[in-house]
Amino acid sequence: MAHLVKPQSFENRDFFPSFRDCPADEWDERFFIEDEPGIHCKQWCLLGEIIQADTLLRPRLVVKDYKGFSFVVAFYPDDEDDMPRILKDFKVGNTIAIFYAVIHGFLDQTWGVRVENTKSVLIMPLKMNGVMEMNKEVIEYTPAEGAPRRCHSCGEAKEGLDRCGGCTLFSYCNRECQAKAWNEKGHKRFCKALKNKNVRDMHFLDYSNSSDCIAFS
Repeated sequence: MAHLVKPQSFENRDFFPSFRDCPADEWDERFFIEDEPGIHCKQWCLLGEIIQADTLLRPRLVVKDYKGFSFVVAFYPDDEDDMPRILKDFKVGNTIAIFYAVIHGFLDQTWGVRVENTKSVLIMPLKMNGVMEMNKEVIEYTPAEGAPRRCHSCGEAKEGLDRCGGCTLFSYCNRECQAKAWNEKGHKRFCKALKNKNVRDMHFLDYSNSSDCIAFS
């Protein structure tokens, strides 16, 4: 999968659509190559905050997108061995990322996304607004190619900054700056999410490149 030097904004609606803006079939030329149903022309990801989580009959979520619209996410996994990765964060208040989401009508008359390939799904331990704030911080403190990094606490740009040992994305002048950012800039909760390589990679994918499909593990 191709990666970018600069992170992608999760507010780019070409790549992060609302539920209703996702394709309803595999002929939608906004997402699939014309006359080649099922072949992606780009990467896209549907983000939703979990408002209900059930595992009684089968793993099933109710989530809301950035517009506040609620929809169902039901799991019919091709690979049951991957489900523990999903279920460990199957909690109200977390945010699910579903790559290649297609609108599906269920037999109970609800609408949502049917997930068969769980490797295209990631759940982050943050509310939706936290995910968006984290993404903005990653964008702000990722330098242009060749430019020095900036301290995540005081903002000074210079060589020789120390990287955070947890997420590896943010840098600091010293322990004092790191402690201040940990407590005052909320890095404590973002670092927990960004320790997951999958979450870090989501920021730097080349969403305009359709040559490979995302596969979390």
